[in-house]
Amino acid sequence: MTCRNPFSTRDANSDGRGLFAPQTPSALLDATPSSLREKPVYAYIVTTIKTTAAFQLHQEGSAPNFEGARITLCTCKHKDRATFHSSSYPDDPWKNVWVAGLTSKSDDPSRALAYLMCIERSFLNQRELWHALPGTCRLAKSACKCELGDLYEPKAAAKKKPYDPANYCRPIDGHVHAKPNSNEWHKDIRRWGNQSRPHRLLLGREESSYRWLEVKMILKLNAMGRSAHHRIYGSLREFIDHLQAFDP
Repeated sequence: MTCRNPFSTRDANSDGRGLFAPQTPSALLDATPSSLREKPVYAYIVTTIKTTAAFQLHQEGSAPNFEGARITLCTCKHKDRATFHSSSYPDDPWKNVWVAGLTSKSDDPSRALAYLMCIERSFLNQRELWHALPGTCRLAKSACKCELGDLYEPKAAAKKKPYDPANYCRPIDGHVHAKPNSNEWHKDIRRWGNQSRPHRLLLGREESSYRWLEVKMILKLNAMGRSAHHRIYGSLREFIDHLQAFDP
């Protein structure tokens, strides 16, 4: 498992570099591996990605995280990451599932495609993901060093108790989940819900991850169905069929 050189043309970083991003629905389908086109898609609204007046897409939160040249989803949608089981892999319910992040219905334009990734694998806890990533990648995502970081550095005690927030370094002052007098970041460490389920931490495939820095495609009207927040599509082909090119 590797992280790309931070100056690669396919990288995703907060300073403006983006992953290779096809410009139209047909180009997106052509760019994706044929072996993954029939895999399911979890599409959801990313409330922290905002559209500017110039139709640029700006991330204001920690999830998804684009640092370290890999996309991760670790600090939002806790319930969905804990309860959805869309994959055919019994030991990894998210493996080879596509995740599509869309802007809000109230944005202009509505529900623009901000990023898309196919999950390489998911992890049970922060310690597990921290040690799986190379040093340069995890440091780029570290909540101890970045206000939008989505990885929490484990202490030695996390080996035995990986779901105890006391066994992780506190995020940097100003972190989006560690505001004054708030321990919101503890939710990113602990299991989710009364049944104490792990909320899987998602890592996108290096070669099948896309981020758009400006609006190029939007979801067709009513394509989210009844839910205004998320929808599972049966395949990537089906999801792309619900996209249309954006013409400002």
